[in-house]
Amino acid sequence: MTNEPARPARSGVLAQVLTLLSGTLLAQFIAFGAQIGIARLYTDTDLGYLGIFTSAATLGAAVAGARFDLSIVLPAPGDEASARSLARLASLCVLVASALATLIAAAAWPWVSARYGHALAGWLLAVGVSVLFLAQGQVCSYWLTRRRRFRAIASSSVVRSLAIASVQLVCGFAAGGGLGSAIGATIAGQGLAVAYLSWCARDAREREAEDPPLREVASRYRKMALVGVPNVVVDAVRTSAIPMLIATYSVASLGQFNMAWLALQAPVALIAGALSQVYLPRLSDTRPGEMTRVVVRVGCFALACSIPVFAFLAWVSPALFPLVFGQHWEEAGYFARSLAPWLALTVATSPLSNVFVATYHQRRMLAFACLYCVAPLTWLACSPYGVETTVAVLGTLMAFLLVGLLVMAWATARAYDRGENRP
Repeated sequence: MTNEPARPARSGVLAQVLTLLSGTLLAQFIAFGAQIGIARLYTDTDLGYLGIFTSAATLGAAVAGARFDLSIVLPAPGDEASARSLARLASLCVLVASALATLIAAAAWPWVSARYGHALAGWLLAVGVSVLFLAQGQVCSYWLTRRRRFRAIASSSVVRSLAIASVQLVCGFAAGGGLGSAIGATIAGQGLAVAYLSWCARDAREREAEDPPLREVASRYRKMALVGVPNVVVDAVRTSAIPMLIATYSVASLGQFNMAWLALQAPVALIAGALSQVYLPRLSDTRPGEMTRVVVRVGCFALACSIPVFAFLAWVSPALFPLVFGQHWEEAGYFARSLAPWLALTVATSPLSNVFVATYHQRRMLAFACLYCVAPLTWLACSPYGVETTVAVLGTLMAFLLVGLLVMAWATARAYDRGENRP
């Protein structure tokens, strides 16, 4: 077995981006097409409850790998032994985290049942399964990213979207929608995706004599866990708490918000996902003195891709959503307009957030993540306005904060090039 990562002989960054774009484009096309049918089979309340479930699963999955999953891409090219050990360590952490998620869901049963009903409380017991599928999928995806197997990553996106969409539509037609159909189909799609990814990344499970013990790689990359996990926790709390706070207006409002968010995730996943997957290993391999140039190039390219797309979506969304999804989704169109500036900057900053990992400046990212979490939650909790105005201000606020992140990424790259605080 060779210790050299598999790299395409002739394909550069553009070819890699296009490979991921093709898979992500097909996956998002499937998801968007299915969403048109789903919008007519499920109520905004159904999608609101689905949003609560997915928020809980996302929170658990974000911390399940203890950042050892992301560490898979960090060992030097050729050091596949350390990468394999990191993959096994991350998978072990995922198993423990998924079991803990199930226990927490069981303990929270009385509160969830009283607040949202017995149906959601029952399905929430399956959150550990969703955490397992999502987090282990990330472990496999980072291994494939390290090995430059972008075609496999792209294919897994198609498998996941097709599985979720088909099961949701079939169950929706058979059972007339409902919470069980929405959540069950989502879990089934996640399971099929992680099964495919695990098969593609099966070489990560091969044990070699030179593989270091798990304790050794855990000690070597402990900074990722000690600093990276709090960062991820803060970020996950933000992404989970925002839907929860919107649900305080009404679960139906959360459903409208969730529909807008899901629809806009198509261009977000299409652009940001491809750029992040491709540029993470490239940033990890960038030598001191070249980081600023790479960061500026990536940032400009990402902004050029995102701003025109989301400016157009902001313009057409209020008229487009009722036309495409049905008249009862008109509020979602206005939510989409409000979210467009935020998501445009999310796309631009997504690949650049990896700069803090590549330069070992996770503390800076943690400081920003705390501000990025506290600001929107404070606004949502204290806003004196109705839900539409509140979400409009939220979108603008988050966009301004992400402009600050762009500046911070550039400053971090300059400091790294000058040799400041380099590990």
